[in-house]
Formats: sequence, C-alpha cells, structure tokens
Amino acid sequence: MPADIKFLTVEDVGEMLKVTRTTVYNLKKKGMPFIKLGKNIRFEQQEVVDWVRANGRDPSPEEK
Repeated sequence: MPADIKFLTVEDVGEMLKVTRTTVYNLKKKGMPFIKLGKNIRFEQQEVVDWVRANGRDPSPEEK
C-alpha cells in the first residue's frame, strides 16, 4: 500500500468537510466510500474528496 494514502475517522472527515458526525454518517449512507476495520469505519482521504466533487451540486446564482 502506498505510504501517501491517508485514512480518516468519522471525526476527521467531519472536520475536513466542516460538518457534524451525523452528516458524515448520512453521506456514508448516500454512497461516500468507506472501509470497515472490525467495528471501526475509515475513509480514504482522496476517495472522500473525489466523491464530494462528483456528488456535489452546483451553487445557485445567489450562492456564488
């Protein structure tokens, strides 16, 4: 496994995306990629970034 792969906890993802733990779990249910190690959930950082970019919405003109 390449050394540059970084795995994140739910808390790490929440901090990275500036959302709550509940939102991270909801994103996971919507298809954000994750791996399960025993009872622990981990997210590969680049996969999260790619998934958010692919599944984000374009801001409305008022939000730009």
